[in-house]
Amino acid sequence: MTDTLEDVLDRAREGIDRSEALGEAQVAVLEAALSLVRAGRPPVAQAPSERAALLREALASVRAATVATGIAVTRAHRSPVAAQLPGLLPGKAATRI
Repeated sequence: MTDTLEDVLDRAREGIDRSEALGEAQVAVLEAALSLVRAGRPPVAQAPSERAALLREALASVRAATVATGIAVTRAHRSPVAAQLPGLLPGKAATRI
């Protein structure tokens, strides 16, 4: 399973624009998944310190994904398309166009 996730992560890193918040969030989620799968290996296959390091890496990736997703949401609400569709924004009443 880790080989498949590593391949997907490699492809994502090559094909996703990480300068955009959404792209960074996508890659961070894949990094977290890989770290969690690695941490889930049987205890005899790794030292406790290695497992703890993998779990810390997963947590850091999830935090990065959360921040990047929050930025992507904020930018989506500020986009020119969103400005043209005020009835679709949260907290706004639908208007007739």
